[in-house]
Amino acid sequence: MKPLTTKGITLIEMVVIIVVMGLAIPALMTMWANVAWKSSCSEALANAFFYAQELMEVIKSKRFDEKTIAPYTNSNNFGVDTDENSNNNATFDDVDDFVGATDTWVTTPANKYSRFVNVSYVFLNSTNSWQLCSLPVNCTTAVTDCSSCDQCCYKRIAVEVSHQGNLVNNLSLTTIVAAN
Repeated sequence: MKPLTTKGITLIEMVVIIVVMGLAIPALMTMWANVAWKSSCSEALANAFFYAQELMEVIKSKRFDEKTIAPYTNSNNFGVDTDENSNNNATFDDVDDFVGATDTWVTTPANKYSRFVNVSYVFLNSTNSWQLCSLPVNCTTAVTDCSSCDQCCYKRIAVEVSHQGNLVNNLSLTTIVAAN
């Protein structure tokens, strides 16, 4: 007669496998959840940067101001002018028209994303640092040296993008544009 050999696993081996799997699966699930979260954040950040850069390029393609040479009028009234429509960015002709825009292309580039534009006058001080001009800015003089606010030589444009799911909070892209 042939000796009896059994192939398979015993009940004790099966219990050990179940215990080991029971300990490993929660740790693996936590790791996979973290990887998925970080991947979502990275994708949302890349999208937000694209949306900020897209709007910034459109803004930079516009004129510095409604008037083409200083002194500029209505220098403290950023936003749409009387001949423009806040709901239609095609009517915007200078960089500050995007402030307070309600056009959905400007404010909502994609589902769950929002954009906001801020424009302010700045000047380069004696230590070569950009300083905000305090309002009201008086742009009644012609440009001579751009070392003070009343010259109105530079505008700082900031585009902020956020995601409703808090994957991206206030990603900001900023640039300085010159009058001439």
